[in-house]
Amino acid sequence: MSKIPPALMKEIVSARQWLHEHPELSYKEFETTKFIKDILDMWDIQFHNFQNIDTGGYVDIGNNSRTIIGFRSDIDALPITENPAHNICSKNNGVMHACGHDFHTAIGLGLLKYFNDNQQDLNGGGLRVIFQPAEEATPDGAEFVSKESLFKNMTGLLGIHVDGRMKVGQYSIIKGTACASSTRLEITFIGKGGHTSRPHNTVDLIRVTSQYIVQLPEYLKACFDSRDNFVLVFGKIEGGHSHNIIPSEIKLTGTLRNFDNHILDQLLKRITIFSDHFAKLYGLDIVASFPNITPAVINDDRLYNHFIDFSNRMQYYENIQILKKPSMGADDFSLYLDQVPGLYFQIGAGGTAPSHSSDFLLNDDLIEPALSLLVDYIQYLNKHNCIYPFY
Repeated sequence: MSKIPPALMKEIVSARQWLHEHPELSYKEFETTKFIKDILDMWDIQFHNFQNIDTGGYVDIGNNSRTIIGFRSDIDALPITENPAHNICSKNNGVMHACGHDFHTAIGLGLLKYFNDNQQDLNGGGLRVIFQPAEEATPDGAEFVSKESLFKNMTGLLGIHVDGRMKVGQYSIIKGTACASSTRLEITFIGKGGHTSRPHNTVDLIRVTSQYIVQLPEYLKACFDSRDNFVLVFGKIEGGHSHNIIPSEIKLTGTLRNFDNHILDQLLKRITIFSDHFAKLYGLDIVASFPNITPAVINDDRLYNHFIDFSNRMQYYENIQILKKPSMGADDFSLYLDQVPGLYFQIGAGGTAPSHSSDFLLNDDLIEPALSLLVDYIQYLNKHNCIYPFY
């Protein structure tokens, strides 16, 4: 039987639906932040603004002078026009909660209300919910939030993501790497342009750039153990203005993803080395930059083991899928993990379409089992003295 009161569930579902109808883009979540604060004011719970970013904020419940369990709720939406056939539909044209952050925010609110009303379940510890803006953006919102003084007494940070591919009431988790890194690559080629009738007097940048696109992945594969998986894809190429003019500048933009943060550092060094040698070979200048690096999400072994023990004790285990492979998607939750051990897992959402699409639609019924599991796990961590200082 759920310990989440029906009256609380009604409030949280209502909040989720309001959030879905009023989505805001990254770094522009002003009304979302106000809505969160207004609800907390109604519950006599104090909301704290961030110092390093204009939107979002954090909330403490219980004894934050001892040890704190953290929970991250991302609050931003995407630049997508929602299918107007949805019963609960965005009222902000061209903006949509197409990745479930409305649910993440509502669940964070639910945790605060439950533990504020039942502080004995924290067993003398504290809960800190971080309402993080701009998870979908570059630069990552977590880059700014991680500079706040929020993690000194935090002994564990939990992050979730709704997953429409699983049924409501199911969960999935993995030991070790949970999500890939994601690095934005910007490669600029600069060389002598000219008339297409005399390519020998130019660098012929389009031909040279095409060679770079083909040769770089092959070079990287030759430099690393074949078990060190990575994915390098260029999604944008800009350059040229006319069919008969060889351009003097071309810009490539792409993404590099992998599962090992140490290997990521080596990959970026190798890309720089390859670019320098390639430029000398073809007689041009190449500027390789990495304006946004989101590391891989690595689950803390002890929090993972506690979660498995908890799921067995509390009879959640039959609804938990242990994944064998991490996701190639990225999450800036990783940027907190050099300050605090973290655990990241998926919540079954009963979806009807892929995330980041206009047809993305989830079931409000997911909130109650998600809240119940998180309440029980946070209570377990405190009750069984599983909290520990970061090492």
